[in-house]
Amino acid sequence: MQSKISEAVAIVGTLDPVTVVNTEVFTDVVDLGANRQACAVLMIGNIAAETVDFKCYSCDSDGNNAAAITGLAATQLAAHATANDGKQLVINVRDGALLASGKQHVKFGVVTGNSSGGPCAIIVLATPRQGLASANDLSSVAEII
Repeated sequence: MQSKISEAVAIVGTLDPVTVVNTEVFTDVVDLGANRQACAVLMIGNIAAETVDFKCYSCDSDGNNAAAITGLAATQLAAHATANDGKQLVINVRDGALLASGKQHVKFGVVTGNSSGGPCAIIVLATPRQGLASANDLSSVAEII
């Protein structure tokens, strides 16, 4: 019997759909002590002609004392009226990327370069160290089929 993807990969963080502007917004904090790796997918809607930055940060368990992790930032999307609409950006992070920071938690942030912005959402998936991934899903996961 084949396993389901939802048994191997948990939904451990999100940034629910929101209008992103020139103040960075963040996902839930993800514990890489409990997970081997995480993958954050930024989904961009119809956005104004503004730059878009997407980064991974090491942080405390409450999200404070965040520091960008070198090498874990997407290439900035240049400001354009339509070129960034409907795009996705993906950042992968393994637990070993946090060794230098001495922390075990990460969060992901997105910001645009001006005040018009546009709709964005982020989903963070992770592979747990043990057990079924679905046991580590956010409590907001309403159903798995």
